[in-house]
Amino acid sequence: MKFLFVEDETELLELYQILLEDMDINFELASNGEEALKKLENENYDFVFSDIRMPKMDGFELLSNILQKQLKIKRFVFITAHVDISKEEVEEKGAQDILYKPLGHKHLKSYIQDIMQATTA
Repeated sequence: MKFLFVEDETELLELYQILLEDMDINFELASNGEEALKKLENENYDFVFSDIRMPKMDGFELLSNILQKQLKIKRFVFITAHVDISKEEVEEKGAQDILYKPLGHKHLKSYIQDIMQATTA
């Protein structure tokens, strides 16, 4: 299984990298939606975790492009600090879930383990 994490804040990308390396997970990082879309068009990913508000292409635009181009992923999850965006809103746009920042390592690790188990079950 391969993960793509999309985040414009360098510090958060570094934290994701540390966590994912510690979990021994196959992953890549992108700093905006435009970069992520290029990766998705050239490689297969099972899970995409994306910030919403980013420069160049935001998370909603990224998800819209994934759906329009019919790129195959198992789950798209938004990670945002904007609590005014509801789970229902992101589900209407085609995402499977939303997680809210600040997001602790234990919570994210547990979430990743749960979706990996659910996917292989």
